[in-house]
Amino acid sequence: MSLRDQILSSNDIPKELVKVKEWNVSIEVRGMTGAERTRILDLAQGDGGMNLQMVYPEIVISTAFDAETGEKIFAPEDRTALLSKSANALDALATVGMRLSGFLAETQNDLGKDSSETVIEDSSSN
Repeated sequence: MSLRDQILSSNDIPKELVKVKEWNVSIEVRGMTGAERTRILDLAQGDGGMNLQMVYPEIVISTAFDAETGEKIFAPEDRTALLSKSANALDALATVGMRLSGFLAETQNDLGKDSSETVIEDSSSN
């Protein structure tokens, strides 16, 4: 297998199980693909700063998956409904989604350190 094929076939999207105490559920949060991250960065550009009202729900919509089925939990039409939910719950999910997607500067500093979060390994990864 060529290096190109190895890279393109690798399962490189990180996953983490997040317990959301406000909703009494555990949600699998996955890092975004390059395309998803770019789309959100484009949406986030407001009048000289981040449009958090747009960013947080978009991150949750893009990164929250049912841990049992692997299906996305939310759709774009859920944006307004998500904004009416607990700020703590949204923050917990969005923060993990941002970290797993490389949004947060701390990601670079935390590489190689143990996490207190439960990491979910995909058994089909190479």
